[in-house]
Amino acid sequence: MANLKMTKSLTIVFVFIGTIAFGQSVQIDTFRLEKSERFKDIQSEKMNFPVVRSGNKEIDSLINFDLKNRFTRYEYPIQNLDSTLLKWAGDQIVFLDFQVTYNQSGILSINVSAEGCGAYCTYWTDYFNYSTQSGKWLDINSVVDTTGLFRKMVIEDKMEQYDKARLELKEALNDPDWGLTEDEYDSALEFYNECDNSFKLIQFALYPDSIEIIEECWLPHVMKPLTPIIELKYAFSEIGEYLKIKN
Repeated sequence: MANLKMTKSLTIVFVFIGTIAFGQSVQIDTFRLEKSERFKDIQSEKMNFPVVRSGNKEIDSLINFDLKNRFTRYEYPIQNLDSTLLKWAGDQIVFLDFQVTYNQSGILSINVSAEGCGAYCTYWTDYFNYSTQSGKWLDINSVVDTTGLFRKMVIEDKMEQYDKARLELKEALNDPDWGLTEDEYDSALEFYNECDNSFKLIQFALYPDSIEIIEECWLPHVMKPLTPIIELKYAFSEIGEYLKIKN
């Protein structure tokens, strides 16, 4: 997301909303920002950011510092959480919340969603995975073998879904109810092809019974209704031979 400039200070409140892991005990607290007066008419009160409490201060520091830096794109890399979020959010963030999707076997998987408003509003979600035993960031190769058949399966599924998206786009062009022009079709198709060709097996989220590979194709704001939805989710029971984690 483009950098959001701070024009007004926020109040930050620290509250405890504990979530206990299913296996090893890892608590997730909530760091809550008070919504800017600029958006007081918006109904949502969600302005929450996760804080990990494993019981080990060194591990907590590693995870929480890395999490806030990755999410804010390292805008304030050496500042603490409250100072970073205060400056980063400014008065243009209207929504901030998180979901813990996996919290067991020494692994924590969290996604953080936000919406920021400048000339127009943009909503996005980032995905984070950590070892709660070492505090280290986990890449996808740490949890599943991506060198062979699993990679082949994901890429084939991805290509099939992009092909379907292209077909639906063509159908929209031929449907007068859509009002899609040839130029808009060509532009959207170019984005589809670029996303398809540049796909990387990097972002993922873990769930109690599955792993989801994240593929997002970003289109310009005026073309958002044409955004292709690519879903790449695999049950552990189906890919057990490729998993590197105990479940």
